[in-house]
Amino acid sequence: MRIVRKYPNANWKRLWINLHTAWILDAQKSTWYTVIHDLTPTKDRLPAINLSEMNQCSTCGEDDTIQHHLTQCGASKLIWNWTSERIAAITSTNPLDVPEEWALHPDFHIRPPQRHKAIMWILAHLVDYHIQGQRRISLLDYIDFMRWACWKADSRPTRCTAVGSYLTVL
Repeated sequence: MRIVRKYPNANWKRLWINLHTAWILDAQKSTWYTVIHDLTPTKDRLPAINLSEMNQCSTCGEDDTIQHHLTQCGASKLIWNWTSERIAAITSTNPLDVPEEWALHPDFHIRPPQRHKAIMWILAHLVDYHIQGQRRISLLDYIDFMRWACWKADSRPTRCTAVGSYLTVL
């Protein structure tokens, strides 16, 4: 597979287990699947399939990869910092120890399972926020989006068994 050759260091078996067992909607799994497989049209991908000649980000001039789009450019960096702080609070670590690559390659394993699923839920919503819809990318809009999604998740009957109280950090 092309994506396995492109990211040989990713633990693909763990990644697929994480994606398929994540406590997220099927539409979010589908969106995350396209991100993981590098199928999202970025200026880095479009020249590879002869649809564009330029691969630089129109905002900052860096290579426009999906990683750059999700965690490194403009408001996305603020959004990632806010997200990594929440994940760090769940894992009791430093936000700098939360790898940006987790948004693209969720091949980690954290105990207990509820903590793991809560982190997967947060990362899936980060990807969904950036990829789906025509949203204005801003930290305040993202925080509102996450709180709304958390409120919606609280109404699901399986929340307590799936993610426990870990989402209270939002």
